Amino acid sequence: MSGIPKLAVYDHQHVVSLDPGLISKLEAAAAAAMPMVLERCKQPESPLSRLEEVEVSLIDDATIADVHQRFMDIPGATDVITFDHGEIHISVETAQRHSAEYFQEFEAEVMLYILHGLLHLAGHEDATDEGHATMDMHQTELLSQVWQG
Repeated sequence: MSGIPKLAVYDHQHVVSLDPGLISKLEAAAAAAMPMVLERCKQPESPLSRLEEVEVSLIDDATIADVHQRFMDIPGATDVITFDHGEIHISVETAQRHSAEYFQEFEAEVMLYILHGLLHLAGHEDATDEGHATMDMHQTELLSQVWQG
């Protein structure tokens, strides 16, 4: 694969009402972030460096809990699940709760989750304290560069 992967965002939920322009705004910000994420690849052959497209699915807590259980054997909803073949699943209900909890705009929280998924595709892991801190630093920096709230 050569070049930068395309990214598409799809709203597959009916629980949280989304602003009509949000999808295109998320896609534009993710497109702006993609070259910066690729520069941060931890592995020369990371999944992101080989993908032609990344698909982001905005889903509800029930759906992400099902994916979490089926594919990771972990019960309950989570914020983001990323698959190496280029799928990022984001719970908008979790984003809504976390945005209130962390005093952040809901749309920025969703964008933060997209960046988190892209960093996973770039080879970053957050299972350790050090990895979590590194990912948090990168996604916060990227968000400030590509998101205009």
